[in-house]
Amino acid sequence: MDPSRLESLLEQQLKLIQMLTDMKVSPPSQPSTANATTAPSVDGITNSIAEFHYDPDANVTFDMWFRRYEDLFKFDFSNQDDAWKVRLLLRKLGASELVRYCNLILPLNPRDRSFADTVQTLSQHFGDNSSLFNTRYRCLKLVMNEDDDFLKHVGIVNRECERFRLKSLSEDQFKALILICNLQSQKFSDIRTRLLCRLDQDPKLTLNDMANEYQRPVNLQRDTLMVESGGSSRSEVRVIQKTTNQNQCAPAAFSPTHFSPIRQTRTNPSTPCWHCGAWHYVRNCPFKQHRCRKCKVVGHKDGFCPKSTPNRSSNTKKTVPKPCTSSLSLVSSCQSSSPDCK
Repeated sequence: MDPSRLESLLEQQLKLIQMLTDMKVSPPSQPSTANATTAPSVDGITNSIAEFHYDPDANVTFDMWFRRYEDLFKFDFSNQDDAWKVRLLLRKLGASELVRYCNLILPLNPRDRSFADTVQTLSQHFGDNSSLFNTRYRCLKLVMNEDDDFLKHVGIVNRECERFRLKSLSEDQFKALILICNLQSQKFSDIRTRLLCRLDQDPKLTLNDMANEYQRPVNLQRDTLMVESGGSSRSEVRVIQKTTNQNQCAPAAFSPTHFSPIRQTRTNPSTPCWHCGAWHYVRNCPFKQHRCRKCKVVGHKDGFCPKSTPNRSSNTKKTVPKPCTSSLSLVSSCQSSSPDCK
């Protein structure tokens, strides 16, 4: 072999050895098992979720239950799809709750709905169905018993005050709440029910609205009595004239003074009030101080003006009582024939 060629091979080998010694060969990296050993499994998390049973009397609602496990569905199960979350959520419902939910969403199938829609439906049908007035009234009636724990009661007060919605409570709403709370007697059951119905429909109900709600049936009753009595002053004049004629025709033995004890015990008058048309005595008429909008005269209800019946005086003058000859002749014959009739 040529010495020059041998020398070049030796140089190449020396360079190769030098390169190998200069290279720092690091050991292969091993996969970290720290996360695998510390991170809980999905099965372990799902087994830790308690089953939901609806009990509104004990304040066990879906909102309270889901608030406890909401972060699990949001973070721990973030890699899972909606269908998997829906299956897990329905698996944690009680038997009666699951049947009720499936009946509510018919004809849809539970797997056809998204996770957000499922949570919303469960919150609506398994939530607190109490009205806002009910919640606020119970908050005002909170009482701490002797056996209650003080710190626990502080938490209850804080929870009920948050449900009271103090930030959204206006001054008019607070006045309306106090007014309804005062109507505790059985006598006010009707107006109390109607006011609660109005308050449920319109949470911004004011005291003025409640006063109008109370006055409305009173006005309707007055109008009904007015229509029942004829609705005009002419009919009242006829009734008065008829009563006067009957009193004039009555004999002395049957005078009205003879029945004075009976008339004193009457609760309702024989004729309607000529000031308003209602069935009460004139001295009890609420329109004595009322100013009529038509004639501007104080003392009667609108529409019962004396000027509206111009023929009242003429009719009164022209009306002549019928002679009661039969009654008088009967009395005279009785007096003449029998001394016992005197």
